[in-house]
Amino acid sequence: MHKPVLSQLVYNAIFPRPRTNEPSTFASLITRHLVPEVRIETSTFYGTLDCIEAQYPGLDYSFPPHRMRLGRFAWHQKLFKAFDELGLTEAEIASLCRWEGTKWARDRYERDKAVQVRDTTTDNIRCATPPLPPSVYIHKYVEDSPRNHQLPDLKNEDRFPELEIISELHSREEDEEETSDDGDEMESYGVTLNQRLLQAAEARQQGADVSLDEDWEQWLKEASEHNAYTGMLHAIRSGRPLNVSLTNVPLHSPPSSSDTAADVRSHGASSASNSSRPVPMSNRRSGSTTIRSSIAARSAVDSSSNPAPEAAR
Repeated sequence: MHKPVLSQLVYNAIFPRPRTNEPSTFASLITRHLVPEVRIETSTFYGTLDCIEAQYPGLDYSFPPHRMRLGRFAWHQKLFKAFDELGLTEAEIASLCRWEGTKWARDRYERDKAVQVRDTTTDNIRCATPPLPPSVYIHKYVEDSPRNHQLPDLKNEDRFPELEIISELHSREEDEEETSDDGDEMESYGVTLNQRLLQAAEARQQGADVSLDEDWEQWLKEASEHNAYTGMLHAIRSGRPLNVSLTNVPLHSPPSSSDTAADVRSHGASSASNSSRPVPMSNRRSGSTTIRSSIAARSAVDSSSNPAPEAAR
């Protein structure tokens, strides 16, 4: 089996199903279409044929600049497409392209005349600018944690006056919180004592032999021993201040009924004089606590002053 001819392979790639008006062989394709296109390109590129290079342009069909010059013609474009589809090498293309204006014709002229024809195709064309290398951007993703936050430099605190203002505001807020906490503690202690006295007073009213708070019992006992009980009742009913000094009264005893009455009156007078100012919530709660304590104290006094009816019950 013979090896297929290279020209026939190229012709079959260009004309898979040739028509009657198309070239029948590769040689007829060269004569009818390829050589006329080469002449047009030579006259367009060089102008007049008064130089050796214009007479022998030496077009190389494997050289990219020459293929670019001839690629704008229809039949040369089909020829280059067939070369690429068949995967022809440079040697195979050089052995196939042997007609007017090709590199084969120039090489023969240079060999016969012993001259060197200079190719000016790439003159006045600068080298292409090399492409920029690929750039790599590395993004550092750092976990947002309290350790990564940088604290301000306290040595240079004078440069930032707003830091001083913020510190003063924080100190004021802390002082206000401490004051409010102290008031809550005092209020909670009074509420607990008041509830204990109310429970004991209600139990005594129901007839149960329940003693009041030990501090209150001691206070009432010493008041009766010093004959200050009657004067204390008159002072409470008339609203006068109490001038009773007892030696064995505990330092942290709950407030007496006289103090309660005096506090109620002073609270009423201050509320009447300062009716335009709003009353804080802590004062309202302390006032209600004081009134409840006075009610419990009066009930305890009445029950202790009338022991006979309780015994009769």
